Amino acid sequence: MHKKLISAALKNYALYGYHGATMKKIADEVGIKPASIYFFYKNKEELFIAAFQQLLDRHFQKMESIFHENQDKPVKQIFTEMIHGIVSHHTGDMQGTDAYISLVTSPIDEISQYLHQHMQRYNNWLVDTLQSSLRKSYPQITDAEMNRIIKQFVLIGNGVFWGIKLYKGKDFEEQVVLAIQILESLFDELNEKYVSTNKP
Repeated sequence: MHKKLISAALKNYALYGYHGATMKKIADEVGIKPASIYFFYKNKEELFIAAFQQLLDRHFQKMESIFHENQDKPVKQIFTEMIHGIVSHHTGDMQGTDAYISLVTSPIDEISQYLHQHMQRYNNWLVDTLQSSLRKSYPQITDAEMNRIIKQFVLIGNGVFWGIKLYKGKDFEEQVVLAIQILESLFDELNEKYVSTNKP
């Protein structure tokens, strides 16, 4: 029942926002009486915190798994696979993606603190992970250049994420291809600077 309630909460949040996603609508979606929800969650706020916690944790776990699967591969492939991971995760759960977009674009006090904590935790992990991968492949890379590459990766990833809602079909596929090409050009630049200069 927890899973059904969370799914219904996210669907209704995506459709109506926090205030429009009433307990009655959520209960109707699941096929129970509104009062029955309170056996599982003490109030609406607790239900939505649980729903977004699950949604955000699933995204974090997906990105962690992609990194662990690719951590021994060339750094360019790690970054590329993480972009593909953003695409597959969010296109595979459009209901969750719609709810997340609604949350980000119209944050509410009740759960904005949790969202901020999650984003801080995820961003810290992402930066640490990408820094270690870059340092492993390019030991001479400067901190400033490493930070620039990571910020560019985040910018590309954000562009791909929002492109999921802005483009459809082949138009979106083209956006992903272009994003990967931009990413690859960053590594071509690094290779030219740090790899070719070290060849005998």
